[in-house]
Amino acid sequence: MSDQRKSKRSAAIAALAVGGALVVGSAGGAYAGHKIQTSDIAKNAVAYRKLGVGVQHKLDNAAKPGPKGDNGLKGAIYRVENYQNGGGGSATVACADDDATSQKYTAIAGGVQGSTVADQATNGFAVTSSFPGRMDWDTNTPKPNRLDGWIVLGNGKHTDTLKVWALCVPTTDIAVQTVDLDN
Repeated sequence: MSDQRKSKRSAAIAALAVGGALVVGSAGGAYAGHKIQTSDIAKNAVAYRKLGVGVQHKLDNAAKPGPKGDNGLKGAIYRVENYQNGGGGSATVACADDDATSQKYTAIAGGVQGSTVADQATNGFAVTSSFPGRMDWDTNTPKPNRLDGWIVLGNGKHTDTLKVWALCVPTTDIAVQTVDLDN
């Protein structure tokens, strides 16, 4: 067989292999389109211009990075409630000053500072619970279905420094899943 004929035959076989892989990949969520790399095809085995338009399109789209989007923290706010006279019982911070605005956020992290960094003296203060939510001070229980702040429950021992913080993101679409562990 002549070298020219071998080259055309190799190109046709490679084109069929790439096309077949892309078709299979399309059925499987474009898997193959993302897995085919130039190193998978012998050099000069397939000319791009000889591939079908559909195959070219799939290769082009597989190689392009997606649009640059927000990282999910756009509009996030870091809130700190500084209890100026300290405290020791329950404490909280909201995602915003007014209730309606606060409820447009979800606290994804939070915590408490019960002493200064320099002395680490807590005067016996200890955290018993720390979790996202808002407190109902009339009942001293968390408000149901509220994740727009952070709640810290202490052991009632006073500390001169008390700060509660929360990292709040502007979404209410974060699902809550409760999993029971039988231990």
